[in-house]
Amino acid sequence: MTRRRIVAILLALGSISFTTAQTNYMVSTKATQKSSGSNADTPEHEFINTYFRNYKLCEWVPGMRFMVIPERKDLIIPTFKDASTNKEVSSGDLKYQIFEYLGYEITDRGYIHFDFHCEGKSYYHEVKNTTIDDYCAKPKAGIPTLAFLDDVDAAKKLLEGETLYMRTTKVRVDDPNSTSGYREVSIKLNEKVKVTAIGVGTRAFPVKIVFEDSKGHSYYLPVSISKTNCGMIDNDFIMDNKNKFFPNAFSFTDANAKTSNSLMDKYGNRSIYLKKSAVFTSSAGQKVRQNRYTHFKIREIKSDVNSPISTLELTNETGEIFTFKTTFKSTNTANIILQSDNYFHDMFGTGNLKAQYPDISNELWQTISQGEVRKGMTTDECRLSLGDPIRIHRIANDESWYYQKKCLDFTNKKLVRIH
Repeated sequence: MTRRRIVAILLALGSISFTTAQTNYMVSTKATQKSSGSNADTPEHEFINTYFRNYKLCEWVPGMRFMVIPERKDLIIPTFKDASTNKEVSSGDLKYQIFEYLGYEITDRGYIHFDFHCEGKSYYHEVKNTTIDDYCAKPKAGIPTLAFLDDVDAAKKLLEGETLYMRTTKVRVDDPNSTSGYREVSIKLNEKVKVTAIGVGTRAFPVKIVFEDSKGHSYYLPVSISKTNCGMIDNDFIMDNKNKFFPNAFSFTDANAKTSNSLMDKYGNRSIYLKKSAVFTSSAGQKVRQNRYTHFKIREIKSDVNSPISTLELTNETGEIFTFKTTFKSTNTANIILQSDNYFHDMFGTGNLKAQYPDISNELWQTISQGEVRKGMTTDECRLSLGDPIRIHRIANDESWYYQKKCLDFTNKKLVRIH
């Protein structure tokens, strides 16, 4: 039977190719004891757009390399035929073989053959009863079993040895005692990890990234990067599959640092004062109670993405350094705002309050900060000390301020009696 060969020569392959033996694609986490859519607005998406092109089926070019990774259903329905015999070949027999794409051809009967070469032999995947254009127009058009190795090679060169931060809390460890071959375990969000190895995963998620946390624990995630031949479209990367797309699993940047920088942009180097007495930690690690109206300057803010709490590093008027844990967020439950005891805007006022009252001596500030009053204080000074009264009664130049347990009498704005 004669054939009219149509070789798909399109754009030059932008991925990185290597001649590594197939065994180098087999990577795993450290041995453990037996246990009873695309968007360029993030560095991760930009990384993909720069180094990992998504090749649609009819854009494949000769030389593209794949590994046969059959799923259970592929063991029932063979994917390839031997070109020398035109007989089906079990996908199980081809498992872990590296296929090099040669192009496609249309037979005299109108069948489409996608041709491959592997270790001196030729194979093809046959598609019947359609045209090449119609077949390639399908959103998920591809060839079963084939994991795109050029993604693996590029990721190996670009990511091995690099530091990443976790965007997911669900990861895996290899477990030969499990029917799936792995166990799913948890990891902290934004955990700092180092990529130790990259190998082949599956057709859908061909890049298996192995990494370690700061304690040397080894994990992995199989991810899709370019999505070439993954058999999935953007809308499929949801729910359990969401973290199987590289930008949803890993980040190049520390989210804690990002949050801290954002808070520093807003509050950094700002003068603040305490609205109520609180305990701080000194640079020597000692707990020190600071009086109300103590003035500070924000030196640094350190945030933890796993917690709403941020640590303020502050300096007082004499240059001493203290730290204090606070939160810049409030929690909305049933439309009621519930704020932490250390909610920043409850704990601190903005600006240098003492500078607004230059006539108040340091000695009097000490009295005010302790919530005390004495004769001769002005109405402003008493309000700073005790807050607003429940009721005020005025007659001419005299006025009386009523609090829950005391009354202050003023004449010409000066405190003359406490009762």
